[in-house]
Amino acid sequence: MTLLAHAITAAPPAALSPEGLRGRPLAWSEAAAGLGLWSTDWTPDLKLERPDALEHHRLVERICAAQPCLPVRFGTAFANADAARASLDKRAETLHAALARVSGKSELALTLLWRDQAAVAPRSATGPGRRYMEQRRAELGAREAKRARAESMVERIVTELAIERPLVWHETCTTANVAVSLAVLVPTERALDRKAELGRIASEFGDVITVLNGPWPPYTFARTE
Repeated sequence: MTLLAHAITAAPPAALSPEGLRGRPLAWSEAAAGLGLWSTDWTPDLKLERPDALEHHRLVERICAAQPCLPVRFGTAFANADAARASLDKRAETLHAALARVSGKSELALTLLWRDQAAVAPRSATGPGRRYMEQRRAELGAREAKRARAESMVERIVTELAIERPLVWHETCTTANVAVSLAVLVPTERALDRKAELGRIASEFGDVITVLNGPWPPYTFARTE
């Protein structure tokens, strides 16, 4: 029997329904450092499937609705309760700090996709070598311009939301299509209002398409690396 992890919380645990993934028992493993892990009793011969990922998300939502939690990456497993406790105790200080950061908050996720993906045309030149160098120069220039534009959009979002930097995570230009991937932590009771504000700000950027999700558990901010 193994433990399929769902979320880390502080002790004592909230009162939850005892049903975990696929109706199997939901288990609580408490560590010495005042932390604990919610997990499903699992067996290695059971293969995880896509519906299980969706159910894991619903379980995490249920746990986070009951008490502040750090969602665990889907598929993370521990050999037994002792292994789970040892992992929590080893990272206790960092995990407590992360729990304090997400307490009372939910995550909003924003992706901005470039509208214009037209290829960069090379400048007029003679000879294949010169044409290649001109093309490369034009591509690098366009790439840097897009990165600068993406960073400027992030700055505007942070400024207009008036949100503290530790409550924002972002990456820019991770692929040719993605301008910005951004997540923010907002008070849960104001999450829908803040989502509307974020959507309004992003809608003013004419060169990107907005994809806005949440509120949901603080997946991005559960990272402790």
